[in-house]
Amino acid sequence: MYLVNKIKAINKVFDELELHISNFKEEACISCKSNCGICCQKTDIEATVLEFLPAAMNLYRSGEHEHMINQSGNNPYGLCVFYNPFERKGFCSRYQDRGLVCRLFGFAVSRDKYDNPVLVTCKTIKQSLDQEKLKKTIDKAPEMAYYYLKLFGIDSSLSVQYFPINISIRKAFEIVLLYFENKKRSA
Repeated sequence: MYLVNKIKAINKVFDELELHISNFKEEACISCKSNCGICCQKTDIEATVLEFLPAAMNLYRSGEHEHMINQSGNNPYGLCVFYNPFERKGFCSRYQDRGLVCRLFGFAVSRDKYDNPVLVTCKTIKQSLDQEKLKKTIDKAPEMAYYYLKLFGIDSSLSVQYFPINISIRKAFEIVLLYFENKKRSA
């Protein structure tokens, strides 16, 4: 699939997920604590390359890619290069382009060994939850596996291998840069 079409397909999945999460958050009366961002301060977050292609493309087109490429290479196992403690939206400088792992955390479910939905969220949200309301609405929460399978359908090779988040971001940049280099050569 052509890179631009692949990114459009990824963004379509992200748009569907945003609507799903928004509806679930409203029904379950669940939200992130204002100005928290603790989940972004972890250094063990892993992601796929595919989920960061939209961010890489947008940063390339805006001319901001070189700084991010350097940052991701300088600290491949550290905090996400998009983390910025001065940003208001979860401390993410690229909130609109965040990866699937970032979008799902807090408001999606995985399944336990008995196939029961389990909310994948932080301690702060768990402590503030109305457990009765959650029991009534948890079946309406987005399922992580469903959205990862949607990405798998877009590109099976770039959606199955997980790397530390900065390595995934850097690899997404490499794909975007290669795409534009090939485009220049063929022009």
